[in-house]
Amino acid sequence: MNYQSGSSSGLFDATARFFKYRLRLVAVLVLFAGLIAYALFGNKGILQRMSMESEKEMLEGQLEAERKRSTELQKEVEELKTSDKKIESVAREKYGMTKEGEKIQRIVVDTTK
Repeated sequence: MNYQSGSSSGLFDATARFFKYRLRLVAVLVLFAGLIAYALFGNKGILQRMSMESEKEMLEGQLEAERKRSTELQKEVEELKTSDKKIESVAREKYGMTKEGEKIQRIVVDTTK
């Protein structure tokens, strides 16, 4: 055998011999690399799972906030059902309503000065 140091054909021959005699090892390594890549990047892979976990935590936080808001609104509904003062205050604030005989005074602020 004639080996030349520094020759690209010698490197190619050595690589070819390695693959020829170690074909099973190479096949197992390629299969193993494929399985690892699928476990990391596949539809049900680790990265996908981490992304879904963070999205789940965000959505649970939003759900908790909405539950608190719902509870507050339920309390306000109960107050409106039972309290005439609450109805009056909402009518005055939101709808600008007044009692008979009351006068509304508007204050105009000049913003050009």
